[in-house]
Amino acid sequence: MNCHPTWLEIDLDAVAHNTRTMRELVGVTLMAVVKGNAYGFGALEISRCALANGAAWLAVARYGEARVLRQAGLTAPLLVFGYVAPGEVDEAISHDVALTLHSFDSARLYASRARAVGKPARVHLKVDTGLHRLGVQPDQALELARAADGIVIEGVYSHLAMVDEGDFPETAQQTRVFQQVVQALAQAGINPPWVHLAGSSAATYNPETRFNLARVGCALVGIPPRSGTPLLPVLRTAIQWKASLADCRRLPGGARIGYGLTYTTSGEEVIGVLPVGYIDGFRRLPGNQVLIGGQRAPVIGKMCMDMCMVCLPQPFPAGSEVVLLGRQGSDQITIEELAQRWRTSEVDALGNINTRVPRIYHGR
Repeated sequence: MNCHPTWLEIDLDAVAHNTRTMRELVGVTLMAVVKGNAYGFGALEISRCALANGAAWLAVARYGEARVLRQAGLTAPLLVFGYVAPGEVDEAISHDVALTLHSFDSARLYASRARAVGKPARVHLKVDTGLHRLGVQPDQALELARAADGIVIEGVYSHLAMVDEGDFPETAQQTRVFQQVVQALAQAGINPPWVHLAGSSAATYNPETRFNLARVGCALVGIPPRSGTPLLPVLRTAIQWKASLADCRRLPGGARIGYGLTYTTSGEEVIGVLPVGYIDGFRRLPGNQVLIGGQRAPVIGKMCMDMCMVCLPQPFPAGSEVVLLGRQGSDQITIEELAQRWRTSEVDALGNINTRVPRIYHGR
């Protein structure tokens, strides 16, 4: 018997398969990116699965995410991509969490806190090759590396700006700039053991960006690494979003439904109520559909915070399984379809599913 009104089903066997497949595809050490609660799939569960199937590194966006993993007993090498508040640096150094060295101010902060802690700060030098987010300018990278007193530079990396959108010349240009920085560091005798540029998309489609470490996140959980492009056939989708039908009723023609009374039945219609709303991450946008009994049913009227109404093809008993994302019978609502309907990326569509929606894990 199902214990939740709405839930996510996450297939860890698919995550394990995707991890092994990407490790074989990229041919270099794999960094599992589990930021944003592993794109909403559950950082701890995805991290454990990825590490057990070939990933050697973990990466997150904020130190608070790293803390959760360390407190759970995960000791794998772990990098924080983003800004770390000064009050977090001591703890990060103590727990062997690698930080991003992105400016001369960050170098001074990490060096001073490393002296206070009595332990070197482990960092990855971030170079801004064109995304213009965090990172030192390429012509200042060597100076920053030399200024990093009391800091162990164990990696150098950058982020690509256009690779997730397709094949653009900016990717090749950024790659050349990054290679030049790595070469300049090497000529000065600075050879960080880890050099990385590729995320899921670049690791898949641009082999020249892989270097000796590839950062793979969305591909591990079965999200297409390039927006608008179907998932590689060798990878598996790892998520379904389901709900139980809360109520089903027949309403006569002319009935006005929902907040604002924006939907009017054209004749007698079977109306179902789902215990899912926009606060759960089911976007309040027109065109939403669900699957019930293997058939599509449109969401009607204004979506509520915690519920929505659907026009059913026929009556169904309360408790019937409804699929918001995934397969039922011969039909399927894909991640790509949701993203297109909501006019956003696949990562955004899934990453904003509220944590109050339980994650149910199957497989490993």
